[in-house]
Amino acid sequence: MCSLGKRLRALRVKKGVTQIDLAKGLCTPSMISQIESDRAKPSYKMLHAIAERLGVTTDELLNDVEMNLDQVSAYKMVKAMVASKDYVPAVPLLRTLLSTPRSKEQRMDLQRELGECLTHTGQFEEAEQMLTQVQEYALIEQNERLSALTLKSLGQLEFNRQRYPLAVYLWTKALQEEAKLPEPVLRLRGSLHDSLGQAHIKLNKPELAVESYEQARRLYELVGSMQEIGQVYLGLGLAYQMTDQVEKSMEYSGKAISVFEGLDNLLLMLQHQIECATRYSQSGQSQEAEAMFRTAIAKLRHFGKPEDTAAALVEYAAFCHREGRLPEAEEACMQARVLLPETHLYQARINRVLARVNMERDEEQQAIQRYIAAADRFAQSEEVGEWGDTMQELSTLYVKQNDYEQAFRILDSVRSYTNEVLGNRGIAL
Repeated sequence: MCSLGKRLRALRVKKGVTQIDLAKGLCTPSMISQIESDRAKPSYKMLHAIAERLGVTTDELLNDVEMNLDQVSAYKMVKAMVASKDYVPAVPLLRTLLSTPRSKEQRMDLQRELGECLTHTGQFEEAEQMLTQVQEYALIEQNERLSALTLKSLGQLEFNRQRYPLAVYLWTKALQEEAKLPEPVLRLRGSLHDSLGQAHIKLNKPELAVESYEQARRLYELVGSMQEIGQVYLGLGLAYQMTDQVEKSMEYSGKAISVFEGLDNLLLMLQHQIECATRYSQSGQSQEAEAMFRTAIAKLRHFGKPEDTAAALVEYAAFCHREGRLPEAEEACMQARVLLPETHLYQARINRVLARVNMERDEEQQAIQRYIAAADRFAQSEEVGEWGDTMQELSTLYVKQNDYEQAFRILDSVRSYTNEVLGNRGIAL
């Protein structure tokens, strides 16, 4: 075990970073010196920023560090971790806090936080058990605040399980509980409408998504929550696109970019720039799309984001295919492929674009193999929509070969499999 200061200094020296460089934009070099000599205790927010600058996770920075939880206010640290979506290191801290004596209501608040973290780390069964206990307590005590928050967490659990109708039900119940409070909690209400928008998108109900996102937008604008406003603008851009309202979609997409630029949230801004470029390309604005794709891909490469770079390259490859630039589409796919593990979902999207390139070149057997590989990966990930689209394209290929029997079998399997998966998610066709 060592002190935080010694750990930080060792990591900084190992990375070849000076105190001046580490402090730039975060604090003064003197503050870094005080932290390294254990004369100052940084906030979790600063710890998170320091870890990012050193290219390590917060968990790695705190590994084997001797820390007095009371001294650094463990609960505030956990709250900051959850707010920063740093769920993995928050779990053991929450378990430690739950093991110490405290009031029943405090325990339930902590247990709800732990249930939320477990949800985001894929530990669904334990999360459900904990959150159900908290909800039972909230109902017995008639604690509408805790009930609303817990129903929100339970809704997120079902959303992550892809049980979207159940998530909608729970989030609607949470709104009803929030409405019982003496004073409205605008941020909570806004986040619930935001979540409902996401669920309606998954359920292919864009009109309802627009209604929910518009509610969220109005509430977030009242509390001046720019990060959330940007996310809602993203949702509205997608929802309006799904209702074929292209101008409104582009309007909100542009607003989202402005928000994220203002927040200096570069990664989110670049991700959305790719989405905008895709929409521009689909609406015939090829020159604008080309410039946006190239700029975003170059920046993502520069900032060392392989997964995001690969995703952008796949979208660019699809654009090049639509433009008839087959060598460039193929090259972009190959660049994306080496950036991802073999089992990544985007490998399926790469195969589908390459299959389309093969089709344009009359390389039908290669196209069949790639469509099958793409479909298998989509099926394993339960990406029903993309799996169905891929199988539809494969059936069209068999029709082209006059193999109508195989084409019919594929279409029948699409119908059966889609009904089965959607039925498991509580969606009846």
